[in-house]
Amino acid sequence: MMSTDIQTPRWHRRPGARPEEIIDAAAKVFGESGFARARLEDVAREAGVSKGTVYLYFDSKEMLFREMVRAKIVSAVATAEELARAYTGSARELLVELVRGYWKLMREEEMVRISRLCVSELGCFPELAKFYYDEVILRARRLIQTVMDRGLASGEFRPVANDFLPRGLPMLVIQAAQAQCFFTDLDTERLSDQQVFDGVVDLLLNGVLARPAEPGH
Repeated sequence: MMSTDIQTPRWHRRPGARPEEIIDAAAKVFGESGFARARLEDVAREAGVSKGTVYLYFDSKEMLFREMVRAKIVSAVATAEELARAYTGSARELLVELVRGYWKLMREEEMVRISRLCVSELGCFPELAKFYYDEVILRARRLIQTVMDRGLASGEFRPVANDFLPRGLPMLVIQAAQAQCFFTDLDTERLSDQQVFDGVVDLLLNGVLARPAEPGH
């Protein structure tokens, strides 16, 4: 008699579930191998489908990378945009909430590896670099700028030189997340994730909160 404990192969799942499974597999493969070295055969193997099945949904590695970025990163930016539109609290509180969400996203090892890939490899792939710049970097920058503008209008924030905050904040969070992911075991004075987050927020707010004018000025 055949055992009833044999699991159904993943490729027998409903077809509608396959694009998400392939994208999840792509995130893992791209993150571990990098874009140039990753192969669609590797993605198919990780997803438990044939290479032909991958091509049913994504006609190239470039297309799969774009859809992976949209699913994993652009969707998070869209969620943050919606949060900002609906938020009724102070600009300070909103900025902290956005940093909290960004930190949580970037501390996922999958996201840390993808961000490292984007910085290290996309310069060799100009079309993908332009796509990532437009859909992720610029969009996130504009979101942070809207929060800054709100805080400037309310008197909570001071002007930052060269409007640097929308550029500098993502750099700070990404670098902190990568350091936590790749170098924590080597750090004899390591900080917990919470301590790093608290430090980022403290540094950020001390740099943007309005300060009373000093006597005589």
